[in-house]
Parts: sequence; C-alpha cells; structure tokens
Amino acid sequence: MPHDRQLIERLHQGDPHALRTCYERYKDTLLTTAACLLGSIPAGEDCLHDVFVQFAADVRKLGTAENLKSYLTTCIANRARDMLRQRSRQTMAMDKIAQMSEPQTTPPPQPAKSTDSDQATAAYRALGQLPDLQREVITLHLQGDMTFKQIARSQHASINTIQSRYRYGLAKLRQLLGKGAKP
Repeated sequence: MPHDRQLIERLHQGDPHALRTCYERYKDTLLTTAACLLGSIPAGEDCLHDVFVQFAADVRKLGTAENLKSYLTTCIANRARDMLRQRSRQTMAMDKIAQMSEPQTTPPPQPAKSTDSDQATAAYRALGQLPDLQREVITLHLQGDMTFKQIARSQHASINTIQSRYRYGLAKLRQLLGKGAKP
C-alpha cells in the first residue's frame, strides 16, 4: 500500500487508481468525522461525497501535503461548517415562514424517548448537543487524528482557544453522559 507522498505523486500524474486508493483508505474515518460534525450519517455521506468530488476536480492543485488524512479531514471540517451554515439559514427562513402562517392547533410532536442503552449511541447523541466549535475540535482531534495546531490553523484560532474548546467540550460530554458529576 503506497504512502501518502507516493499517492499524491500518482494523483498528480492523473492515475485514477490513486484516487480510488485514497478514497478506500480514508472513507470510513472521514465519514465518521463528517457524521459526528453534522449529526447524521446521511449528511456525513453528502459531505464526504462533496469533498471527494472537489478533491478529484482539484487534485492537480494539491501541493505536497505530507499527511493526506489531515488534509482531507480539514476539507471535511470546512465542508461540514458550510453545510451547518446553510442548514442554519434554511432553518431561519422556515421559522419566518412558520410565523407568517396560521397558529398551530395541534401540539408539536414530542421527541421519541430513547431506550437504547448502547454507549456509542449515547456518546454520539451527547456529542450532537455540544456547540458546533467544541464538537468540531473533539471530533477532529479524536477521530481525525489532527493535532491542536492543525485544528487551530483550520479554524483560524489560537492553540489556546482550541485547547479550551476541547477541554470544555469534554467536560460537557462527561456532564451529559452523567460521568462528570463531582461528589
């Protein structure tokens, strides 16, 4: 299996098998990262697809990245941010439309009660309750194997800010999962 540098060289040469190798090597990690950032697997799949379409189109512009996984993880994070902003704008537009319509006569549906005791599902749900920037830092660091320095560059923030987001995010996760209660 070729290393990232060899893979990048093959990509620059237009080798279609190199793109497939790159996708196969990193798709699972990138999908998990995108799904965590966006809160759903289908949205994560859309994000992954968008990133690889763009990556394939711009592969000749790719520099000599030492770590292709970090590069692609940063692309996933950027695309996820764009998708979250777009989702926010759509939600605000729908709220305005709802305010103009007649008042509801039926109560809004209540969220379904979860009886799933699976720890991974609970952690995934708790992660979804974090503020976007905290969720992004935790996901990029733990799932994307990115350093705080790489995340700081990606988010255009200081390393101290990134470390604070990480620390506060983990504390909030512990609280949400009931593991951080102090006696």
